Amino acid sequence: MYQFHPERPTPNPYLDVARLVIPNSKIVHKFGANFDIDQATDPESVWTGGGLYPWASLATAQTIYCISTSASDTATLTVEGLDANYNEQTESVTLTGTSAVATTSTFIRVFRMTYEDGANVGTITARVTSGTGTVVAQINVAYAQTLMAVYTVPAGHTGYMVALDGTIDSNKNCQILMYHRLFGKPFRIAHIAESSGHYRYDYHAPLRIPEKTDIDVRVDNVSGNDSRVTANFDIVLIRD
Repeated sequence: MYQFHPERPTPNPYLDVARLVIPNSKIVHKFGANFDIDQATDPESVWTGGGLYPWASLATAQTIYCISTSASDTATLTVEGLDANYNEQTESVTLTGTSAVATTSTFIRVFRMTYEDGANVGTITARVTSGTGTVVAQINVAYAQTLMAVYTVPAGHTGYMVALDGTIDSNKNCQILMYHRLFGKPFRIAHIAESSGHYRYDYHAPLRIPEKTDIDVRVDNVSGNDSRVTANFDIVLIRD
């Protein structure tokens, strides 16, 4: 429980979480982008893979195959997600350019990848089944980091969403929809907004998200083709 510090007249529990003052807690900041949404293809998830996020491809824990479109990408790639028991898991692999490299561990969720040697030359993807299988995470050229507004709360934790925002490029509008799926249940809308330019919502009472809940920020009803959309959300993650 947050403890008031008398020497700090305006207590900021989020700052204390970020400073690791409050035990068994941390801030999760997720940020995503989809740089090409058309009226004929929406709704789409806010991630660089395009289209709706392929949750069904991770119905069971999978070996992840990491590959680039450029032979120059041969540095370390860090993959973050959840193991078969929904516990947090991180694995680093050394890319070999256009040849797929398999993870040693299996993942039931992948929600972040980082290329550890500056800007990547090619598009880096994480796939299931093989190096040509379904894409479950993608790093666009030169970004060195996935942009995916999807997340799953790890086992043994509860998430508290404190902020959500989204943008669409100028002179366009869209619907921003935050879906969540409680473990064993279907996806349902948990937040919806109409946006023209920028939208932000700060939860006065944080939205409680139980363990193993999937979160997927989507965009629908874009007013024009080739729409560029971003989305971000912040969660305070508490170990139960």
